[in-house]
Amino acid sequence: MGKTYKGKLCVYCGKRPSVAGDHVLGRGFCLEKHRGHLPQVPTCDECNRVKSYLEHYLTTVLPFGGQHRDSQETLSTLVPKRLEKNAKLHRDLKIGYVGDKIPLREGQIEPLFAFIAKGLLWHHWGITLTDDDCAAAIVVRNDGAGFLNHIFTKMPPRDRVAENLGDGALIYEGIQAKDYAQFTLWRFLVYGGLNFAETSRDPNGKHCVIFAVTGPRAPLANFWASVFKEELPAA
Repeated sequence: MGKTYKGKLCVYCGKRPSVAGDHVLGRGFCLEKHRGHLPQVPTCDECNRVKSYLEHYLTTVLPFGGQHRDSQETLSTLVPKRLEKNAKLHRDLKIGYVGDKIPLREGQIEPLFAFIAKGLLWHHWGITLTDDDCAAAIVVRNDGAGFLNHIFTKMPPRDRVAENLGDGALIYEGIQAKDYAQFTLWRFLVYGGLNFAETSRDPNGKHCVIFAVTGPRAPLANFWASVFKEELPAA
């Protein structure tokens, strides 16, 4: 990644100078043959450290809940090497993996995809969030994503992006609101739709989609409360 991403403003915190480039969507989510075109952004040491911690955990665990063929290949070729280096996680998975039930730690997916939303905002539209802005993410079951999917299909945006990485292993879409350039909504399909329910082999629409938002803190908090009936977990 060289000097291209050094000495700029970190796109994740918007405060500290960048020291390196970061793959917005961690390379570990993709098989080696699909890592050539992943988006990169400037990052500071602190943000890179926190994001890397989340990635190391999730690139090991999420393939267990994936539906895409690459998640199965990742499980057989990459995950064993990662577990060799993390004995505690290996023990946790062996104890908690019953049927299709994966012991997924709470509070891991959402912070990572808030980071990812910030990175994609800069990658596609050159925008870095300020102190008046924030980002948040949430995991939603397919059968509960109707309203958010409706926004994607019906709302006329300022701009729209869609990317398919790793032959469908990572798919994301983003729309940018007309009123605020930094107000964006993202939809992520990871490994064909994640599933950590005990009935994951049941074709009952329980696969998970990840949504993330960025934007001005006050209107974003109102949006989040109206859609999810809870306080915005802003980052």
